[in-house]
Amino acid sequence: MIVMDFTNLHSWMENLSLEKIFSGNLDGFIPMFYLMISIAIYSIIIYHFYRYIARRDCFKPSKKKHTKTISFLKFFFLYPFVAILFFMGFSLMMIFLTKSYSVQQIITTAFAIVLAIRVCAYYTEDLSRDVAKMLPFALLGVFLVDPSYFTLELVKCRINELPTYVNAIIQYIFFMMIIEWILRITLIIKRVIIPPKKEEPVTVETQQ
Repeated sequence: MIVMDFTNLHSWMENLSLEKIFSGNLDGFIPMFYLMISIAIYSIIIYHFYRYIARRDCFKPSKKKHTKTISFLKFFFLYPFVAILFFMGFSLMMIFLTKSYSVQQIITTAFAIVLAIRVCAYYTEDLSRDVAKMLPFALLGVFLVDPSYFTLELVKCRINELPTYVNAIIQYIFFMMIIEWILRITLIIKRVIIPPKKEEPVTVETQQ
C-alpha cells in the first residue's frame, strides 16, 4: 500500500510565492519553447517517415492506367532510391543510439530493421508501423532523458567511415530488392488463390 508523504508539504508552502509567479520572468519559458518546437518538428518528420516505410505499397497508385510492364519498371527503378532513403534514416539513428557497435554492425542492423518492417508490412501494416516507429522514438526518449549520451565526435567518425562499406551497402540494397519482389509475388499468388473479400455496398433506407 502506497502512503503519501506529507512531511515536505511545509517546505512547499514556504517556497510558494505569488510575487514570483506573476513577476513576468520568462527565462524558463524560452528553453521550454525551443524544446517543444524541436520535439514537435522531429515527431512530425518521424511520423511521415515511419508511416511511409510501413506502407505495403511504397508508391501511390497513379490515376492513369499503366500497363503491367510500365508499373514493373517504375517499381524496379525507383525502389532502390527508396531503399537507400530507408537505410540512411535507420543507420543514422543506429549511429546516434549505439556506442558499442562497429560500423559494419550498424549497417547490418539498419538493413535488418528495414527488412523486418517490409516483411511486417505484407503481413499487416499496423504491425509494420509499430516496428518502424520503435527506434525513432527510442532515440527521442534517450535524448530527452540524457542528452549527454550522444557523442558528436563518435557520430562524425562513424559517418566518415560509411563510404568504406559502399560495396556492402549496395549488396544489401540488391538483397532488399530481391526480398521485396519475393514478398510482392507471394502476395499476388495469395490473392489469386484466396481473392480478397469485396465489401458489400451499404444501402441507406429512406423513410417516406
